[in-house]
Amino acid sequence: MPVQAAKERVRQARQEAYRDLILEAAQRVFAEKGYAEAKVADIAQAAGVATGTVYGIFPGKEDLYRAIHRENLDELAHRYAAIPVRSSVQETLLARSEMSTRFLTSRPDYLRIYLREAERWGFDPSQLPGDAAAFVDLALFERGVANGELVDADPQLLQSLMLASGQVHLAHWMRSGMREEPSALAARIQAFTRRAIFASEPA
Repeated sequence: MPVQAAKERVRQARQEAYRDLILEAAQRVFAEKGYAEAKVADIAQAAGVATGTVYGIFPGKEDLYRAIHRENLDELAHRYAAIPVRSSVQETLLARSEMSTRFLTSRPDYLRIYLREAERWGFDPSQLPGDAAAFVDLALFERGVANGELVDADPQLLQSLMLASGQVHLAHWMRSGMREEPSALAARIQAFTRRAIFASEPA
């Protein structure tokens, strides 16, 4: 391998390592302080790098914040896509609810960031960053209303109710010290979903 190419590979690997380190630190700082109070200097200190190193990879604080959402929500969307759409809308919604609950509870720093913006997303899922709105697929709710699996209401309303109620349960779990097992929390969210938007129990 030519020397110049080898040097470029080393440089890229170093930059990728710095990027991961900075994103991990930024997630902790944003979770603790919130977006407005967090400073790039705080993030650099938490990452153990110079402030200039942060700016060499991310142009500013907003870019860091967006990158955190993008990485987490892209991963969540990828996991949603791995769940097969079943013949039963109810079973599909319950499977997605359990997966997202387990995903978010396994990342408490990101969960804090997510919940700070949850009200806006709960009322309008299209405002979720990136392509993440895909994992609250409106067509699924439309099919559930049409075939009688979901209550006879506006599918967009049911979509917002499901997303918002999950966020409320997660926020309560966090305020309560995160003591409840994620599996128990997921079961509680699923039970609420059944009562709130299901027309009948899954077969």
